[in-house]
Amino acid sequence: MSEIKAPVEVLSIKASHFDVIKLAGERVDDERLGISGYNITLMEDDNNWIVYYQPADYPAGQRGSIGKKTYVVELRKTDLKIVNAYYGR
Repeated sequence: MSEIKAPVEVLSIKASHFDVIKLAGERVDDERLGISGYNITLMEDDNNWIVYYQPADYPAGQRGSIGKKTYVVELRKTDLKIVNAYYGR
């Protein structure tokens, strides 16, 4: 008989950050980026949330393209309006 293993936590985020990632994801869907195989990083500065989509297989220290593009969505903290969205390098 096989052993039953307990669930393993994959990701834990604050509930308030979910809306930021969800709104950024809607913009990514509009671009038809297809983020399967991407890592998502949420960053912030004084005024904005920055959601960074990077290919999971992107080598550390890589400069230039590996065939998949990174994508960045910036949202204003006060009202979660998208203020910038662009393909990264």
